[in-house]
Amino acid sequence: SDAVGAKTPSSTMRQLLRAKIRDRIDIQQITQADAGAMLGLTPAQVSRLMRDEDIFTLDRLVDVAARVGFSTRLHVTRPYQRG
Repeated sequence: SDAVGAKTPSSTMRQLLRAKIRDRIDIQQITQADAGAMLGLTPAQVSRLMRDEDIFTLDRLVDVAARVGFSTRLHVTRPYQRG
């Protein structure tokens, strides 16, 4: 787990995925119960997702995002080095 308040690459990725999933739920204008059924989550988990609580692992969020139609790719690069 990330340190309290720490911004890590994985926490940034989780935050982005939560935002995309929340946006999709909002656009579809469905209940949290219906969203839970579609996403494989309980209504309580959907509620926490909608409040942007960081309770899901990155792999779980990737799976949930796929259920609402997102394709997730990981792009790994080396830091730029002068020289």
